[in-house]
Amino acid sequence: MDVFRDARLVVRRLLKSPGYVVASTMTLALAIGANTAIFSAVYSVLLAPLPIRNPTRLVIAWKTEPTRNLAVVEATFRDYERWRAASQSFVQVAAMGSSSWPAVLEDDAGATTLASVGVTATFFDTLGARPILGRALQPEDDQPAARPVAVLSHDFWARHFGADPSVVGTPLRLASGPMEIVGVMPPDFDFPRGTSFWTSVVPVLAGSGKSWGTDAFEKVGVLFVLGRLRDGITLESATRELDAIARHAPDTLPRPAAVPAVTVTAFPDYVLGPVRSALWWLLAAVAVLLLVACANVSGLMLTRASLQRREQAIRLTLGATTVEIARAWVLESSILALVGGVLGLAASRWMLSMMAALAPTDIPHLADITLNVPVALFTLAIVGLTALLCGFGPIVQLRTGGLLTVLNEAARGSTGRQSVRIRSVLATLQIALAVVLLISAGLIVRSVTALHRLNLGFNPSGVVTMAIQPRINQPSPNEAIHGLLERIEQLPHVQDAGAIFLRPLALGAIGQETTVVLDGQVDTPATRAGNPVLNYQVATPGYFRAMRVPLVRGRWFDDHDDAHSTRVAILGETAAARLFPGQDPIGRKLAMPSFVPRDDSMVWRTVVGVVNDIRYRGLDDVRLDVYDAARQAVQTAGYVVVRTDGDPMTTAMTVEGEARQDVRAVVDDVTTMDAVVARAVAPWRFSMWTFSLFAVMAFALATVGLVGVVSLDVAHRSHEFAVRLAVGADRAAILARVMRSIGSRLLVGVSLGLFVAIASSRTLGGLLFGVSPIDATTYGTVIVLVMIVVVAASYAPARRAASTDPAVLFRTE
Repeated sequence: MDVFRDARLVVRRLLKSPGYVVASTMTLALAIGANTAIFSAVYSVLLAPLPIRNPTRLVIAWKTEPTRNLAVVEATFRDYERWRAASQSFVQVAAMGSSSWPAVLEDDAGATTLASVGVTATFFDTLGARPILGRALQPEDDQPAARPVAVLSHDFWARHFGADPSVVGTPLRLASGPMEIVGVMPPDFDFPRGTSFWTSVVPVLAGSGKSWGTDAFEKVGVLFVLGRLRDGITLESATRELDAIARHAPDTLPRPAAVPAVTVTAFPDYVLGPVRSALWWLLAAVAVLLLVACANVSGLMLTRASLQRREQAIRLTLGATTVEIARAWVLESSILALVGGVLGLAASRWMLSMMAALAPTDIPHLADITLNVPVALFTLAIVGLTALLCGFGPIVQLRTGGLLTVLNEAARGSTGRQSVRIRSVLATLQIALAVVLLISAGLIVRSVTALHRLNLGFNPSGVVTMAIQPRINQPSPNEAIHGLLERIEQLPHVQDAGAIFLRPLALGAIGQETTVVLDGQVDTPATRAGNPVLNYQVATPGYFRAMRVPLVRGRWFDDHDDAHSTRVAILGETAAARLFPGQDPIGRKLAMPSFVPRDDSMVWRTVVGVVNDIRYRGLDDVRLDVYDAARQAVQTAGYVVVRTDGDPMTTAMTVEGEARQDVRAVVDDVTTMDAVVARAVAPWRFSMWTFSLFAVMAFALATVGLVGVVSLDVAHRSHEFAVRLAVGADRAAILARVMRSIGSRLLVGVSLGLFVAIASSRTLGGLLFGVSPIDATTYGTVIVLVMIVVVAASYAPARRAASTDPAVLFRTE
């Protein structure tokens, strides 16, 4: 009953101080809301149960060739078999396509492109995933002559088949031939993300090998290997073991000079990329923000407690216990925290919508964040922790100093030196924590600035792009594309149009490498292995103009570069410098594979131009680019790019309509190059905005807290200042004395913040791009900014102390 009585008294007391209540609850609402929002994202993306068994024990592996600067070399099927047979690090091993393979679905509605992934029969068992209908792949599906089968994703099944359970056993009608549908996966199983169906990779490789006249199992690298670690085996030890197996494997490819290695990546890191680190860092950042907010509110409560020292002294004199008074402060902090928590839940919804708008679109479950039961329990725990932290200061002050001291201070109207000291410590810690967040945010802002200044090699503004597969009868798909581009260039608002084999930033680190032999060299496996590996592309003449790719030397492709003319090639600037150092590459010859099925011969091309490097494989990845003329090449330049001076998406609709004059053409992946680049930059942009928001909030709260300390200190020393001014002290000296006190607290806070920031800088490296974790510019800017803002904000109470009339001060005493 005493608790309810005290609660009523506390509520009445709070209602008499609306300014204090609003300031405290709004401060806590921002911090609790930020913690709720970030934990919601962390739970949904990183912690929520997945339809995958123990994903933290899963790893993804692929080969690398450091001596040839190849960070990603896809494994062959024989690599997978060797690793599975020789490795002792895994309990289960599977293989999957390194990227999705397009498949054309044909039905009454027309042709649609689906994303398929070739996997081994062990794929679903290794992941620990089970279909909700039918069966997964079986060992008999992993046979070269096995009939083609497909396991559908839940999204594709619901969208195309209307969630019909009788679909199992029916054919999936593809342009390449029918596949029997054998199963449907659960709705939350989406790996690799965006997959329409999974099929056995063995029959696919067998068929490709027959078409190309080669051993696709041994010589075609298109796979990543998925493994589940044994108990007690670390990622590092698994890497060492696979590395040793790869180095001792027979090398059937013409790469005797290459030194193979293996990269093993944790499954969560592979799926989430830099966003995983960003989310953990953001959770730490909002925890810091919560501490700053609690320190701020605790400081307000300390001031309030100091003003009530007389009342508390009288209650103690009349027989009240410190436990009863402490209980009142706990109740007050609990009520403030509870109100702040309710407001914080409302604020978290706004923050979640902001995060969803900023976050990368390919992060699983981030768009589906909700305030569920685990998040509500987390928020409740945060409210409880906040109540304890906020009420700690007044309770500590209550236990310090004897009754006589309290009565003497109350008689003098003093707020108590102990209160000032505690608030000073809290404000100093707030400044330190704010400095840590500001430095982290500053480094990420610098990273995003570096990304925007990055020379991509092309200008994405005003360019629409789409994947087009012509289906009309033409000598080759590239001839059909050539005719389509001629029609597109006549459309309104179209400035230039072209096409490319693999669009920049389309497949991440995956692409088409090729070996090369230069004129004057003898074509041997050793020669090919000794030359650099090139990033192979096929382009039409208009591609470079549409993308505004600068021509460094020579000429672009033109309409005369067709199947009846001499084979030509264009090099990227870095490729030209590596292949022909110190020489003019124009007119030089190089040989590359023909890429014709059943033809292993090398075909000579004449270099006719050098263009700017383009970042095809990643923002931080410059390759040695080489281009074949589309009308002379076998690979299809299926990504159309169109530069427009009008609305890009309106132009896209017009271009799509032109492409569909071929009624069987497949048109998809319609977007703008600005959107493609934005998708690549999204992890850093997401981190920048969220970090910056929380850092600014923390800094604002810390500044307010320090100004409050200065104001309290000035009020506490009012008698001292009156005496000094009365005996002739200079007002400037009073001002300097107060500012020195501010400076000492500021210096300690900044120094402590710098120490923590430097100590934790290495762990932030994964979120940075083009900037050192110990960037002098960022650190210096933050220090200067913090000092200027804090000093400017604290100057008003300091000046007020120096300009007050001593007579007024004595009268108030």
